Amino acid sequence: MTAYQIDDVDRQLLNYLQENAQYKAIELAEKIGVSDNTIHNRMDRLEEEGIITGYTTTVDYDRTGLRLHFHFSCTARISDRAGVAEEAMKLPQVVEVTELMTGQENLHIKAVGAEDENITHVAEQLDELSLEINDENLIRAEHATPLDYVSVLELVDEEE
Repeated sequence: MTAYQIDDVDRQLLNYLQENAQYKAIELAEKIGVSDNTIHNRMDRLEEEGIITGYTTTVDYDRTGLRLHFHFSCTARISDRAGVAEEAMKLPQVVEVTELMTGQENLHIKAVGAEDENITHVAEQLDELSLEINDENLIRAEHATPLDYVSVLELVDEEE
């Protein structure tokens, strides 16, 4: 099976969709300089190839009253790690779980709450799972940006 080759139109499309997944095909077509039919076809193909895996909504938790954001560094047995991560994701206040390949602190869990007691409750629930909480921190701020596929893949192409 040959890997799908991403071209400049795909790169631009991925950039715009990460910026705003609600763009209309006609808007994307205008920005990229192709027909809206091309946009529909490309999106279908990127979804079929598993490159686009879904469309999400980003929520500002602070504005919903969940002003406390916590990060838990945890350790789970390697053989239990995936199952523990799945169980942690079932907790209502947990918003993200990252599995690391390292032995110590191999699960990073982010949770939100309105009050200190909410986070204490999450910590108690995590404590019941097959993991050890190594550290818990109040997050001051997080900064993220969508990957610029045009720039990154041009660099990769130059290196080859």
